[in-house]
Amino acid sequence: MKKFFFVGTYTDPILFGTGEVFTGKGKGIYLCSFDGTNIETITVIPAVNPSFVCVDEKKRKLYAVNETKEWQGAFGGGISQWRYDAAGSFVLESTQGTGGTDPCHVAISPDERWLAIANFASGSLTAFPLDEHGCMTSERKLFQHQGSSVNKARQTGPHAHSAIFGPDNLLYVPDLGIDKVVSYRCAGEISPLEDGGLSAAPGSGPRYGEFSADGNHFYLINEIASTVAHYVRSENGMVCRDTVSTLPVSFTENSIGADLHLTPNGQYLYASNRGHDSIAIYRVEKDGALTVLGHQPCGGRTPRNFAIDPEGEYLFVGNQDTDNVTVFTIQEDGMLQPVGDYAFPTPVCIRFLTQWC
Repeated sequence: MKKFFFVGTYTDPILFGTGEVFTGKGKGIYLCSFDGTNIETITVIPAVNPSFVCVDEKKRKLYAVNETKEWQGAFGGGISQWRYDAAGSFVLESTQGTGGTDPCHVAISPDERWLAIANFASGSLTAFPLDEHGCMTSERKLFQHQGSSVNKARQTGPHAHSAIFGPDNLLYVPDLGIDKVVSYRCAGEISPLEDGGLSAAPGSGPRYGEFSADGNHFYLINEIASTVAHYVRSENGMVCRDTVSTLPVSFTENSIGADLHLTPNGQYLYASNRGHDSIAIYRVEKDGALTVLGHQPCGGRTPRNFAIDPEGEYLFVGNQDTDNVTVFTIQEDGMLQPVGDYAFPTPVCIRFLTQWC
């Protein structure tokens, strides 16, 4: 059975938080299929720096950030919305400014009432109400994070990196710059919690996380420290129980963490390393703890993002700096078996569909 997925790319030059100016080679958002052997591009949706996308398959809506520092003459990046049909036709319905620079992540709330965007460079969260058709309204909410942390090169101010809707009517926003996962109440309206959210180890740089299916475990990848922190739900909220490295003990060169995903059955967790250029493989134990199983070379440089298909059969890696997507099968023991290496211009986000229309 064919797998269908979107790939977001960089199309224009962008100044990263590391100080590097990167020039994208992509043309927009690519809709692709995979038949077990080959990747085919079905269509390309033109967009400016659509570095992260999300999809509402029921309403046939595609959303993508426009990772820029200025959008349509105003401060901050953009967020764009398309509708699509079974023929593969995409119509741009709306594009709006986020009010924050370099938006890098977007997510839809479980009740489909909110679209949340993390603005990395300015360190803020933008939330747009969605109407019954999945369309953004103009009633934008903007929440500016405050603070800094110990790394003088990377943490002189807030840097919101992702927006994760939890199973408890909360929205979690990992902020690399202030070593916190800022929490928001998301029940009807979105509002910040007074306790400020979860604390990460000083200098760790939280980037992205996922919850277990039962909502009792939260796994957070820390970019600067190259670690995965395991939080457990308790009477006092989410408490960090343990932390594991994403790198082999023998590796001493520079590397930073990027992405993290659980398999659909919750038995394995994977995390990507940029520098070591690998996928760390963990078994999830019955108590939620992580056991390191090994490290799989990702087949390219800078695995910015990767994705697991809805059936848990494949893991696709987008290697940003070598312009390729590598495909692996997920074995019964959680290890990864290489399937193919496919040329792709500046892949930075991969999002699977459960089906194509």
